[in-house]
Amino acid sequence: MPGLMADRRLPTILGLALAALGLACALPVVATYYWPAGGGLDVTGHQIGRDFINNWVGPRLAFSGRAATLFDLGAYHAAIGTEFGAPLPFHNWGYPPFTLLLLWPLSQAPYFVALALWTAGLFGVFAGVTLSQVPPGRRTRALLMLAVAPACLINAVGGQNGFLTASLFLGGLLVLDRRPVLAGILFGLLTCKPHLGLVLPFALLALGAWRTIASAALTTGVLVAASVGVLGTEPWRHYLVETSAYQYSLLERFSGFYPCMMASVFAGARILDLPMATAWALQAAVSLPVLALAVWAVRRTPDPRLRAGVLAAAAPLLTPYAFNYDLTALTAVLVWRMFTLDTARLPAPVAAGAWLLPILIMPMQMYGFGGASLILIAQFAVLVREAAYGTPQAASPGRRPPSVSASAVAASITPMPSASGQPKASCATATPTPTATIGLTKA
Repeated sequence: MPGLMADRRLPTILGLALAALGLACALPVVATYYWPAGGGLDVTGHQIGRDFINNWVGPRLAFSGRAATLFDLGAYHAAIGTEFGAPLPFHNWGYPPFTLLLLWPLSQAPYFVALALWTAGLFGVFAGVTLSQVPPGRRTRALLMLAVAPACLINAVGGQNGFLTASLFLGGLLVLDRRPVLAGILFGLLTCKPHLGLVLPFALLALGAWRTIASAALTTGVLVAASVGVLGTEPWRHYLVETSAYQYSLLERFSGFYPCMMASVFAGARILDLPMATAWALQAAVSLPVLALAVWAVRRTPDPRLRAGVLAAAAPLLTPYAFNYDLTALTAVLVWRMFTLDTARLPAPVAAGAWLLPILIMPMQMYGFGGASLILIAQFAVLVREAAYGTPQAASPGRRPPSVSASAVAASITPMPSASGQPKASCATATPTPTATIGLTKA
């Protein structure tokens, strides 16, 4: 084992093992729930692209004078059927109204063209942000790892937005020191899914990143004002009242397919059939110390990758609405560890668990195992420890990883100096025991 730990080929060996495991786990899930079956539908009767339906139909309704339809569940379901020429499974609109403006250009293209642009384009941006932190000689292998990563596959087959949110989240943190205004713009755009950025205001305050805070607030204000100017105030009233109430009711009912995709502490408690009050108490009991530790850790390291890793691991632990497709940023963090860091030691069960979780969580929770958040907690603990007590160094000594342009974030991401400025069952869970560690050495 000591010889293996010192082997310069270990990152490649570990990467191949995780890639193979990820594909082996993903293929049965994809074949069961997402495989195309003809007529634009998958094997379950959903439109191919699943949740991208909202991104395409929503703006088409809003800009044809039917914005109120988005907030009427029955009318919205009927409108989706009309757009596609046949009734489809239920969907609901759940995004802030300003996203309708941002998605409008995409909604003008035919559905499958728009879906291809959304999926391939945003994966390209996400890959650009991720690979910008990987030395040139290792980028091809890192890109192949991303292409078969379970989180990326789930986003691709489900038409999800994880590539976008991960790019905004990680992109902002990577440019925070060098381009604070750009970082704020990216964080402002991330308010399209505000619950994913709950940790950011606290971290920015702790770092004294006042220009970023101001830029994020201004960006958000401009987006809200633009949506009010174009669509009026009614969509916001509906969003804040009806949409919020409906989202909370989903947590109360906690039935159907979507709970199987939830990775939060709250979801784990509900999988165990615990009462709402207990689930909320457990969520708070984890969220508060995670928030405190995350803020403490980012102040103790100047490494932007470690900061991004800590905050990306904290984000899904702070909200009850954390889904498997929201774990995409953590996939980038794992890729950085495999291809960039020399001195880090990664607990093997944590590495494998974090990599496979986005795909395994679905069968796990279908059969009553609600321990997904334990894997996230373990990964968070590892990253906090490293940020607080030791900073891994970049691979390829003497060669600083150059930036890679990520067009959707409007800037290259470069390493930075120090900061300035349906089934439902009971389950018993167990924390992965990080007894084995793997030293990540140069490839």
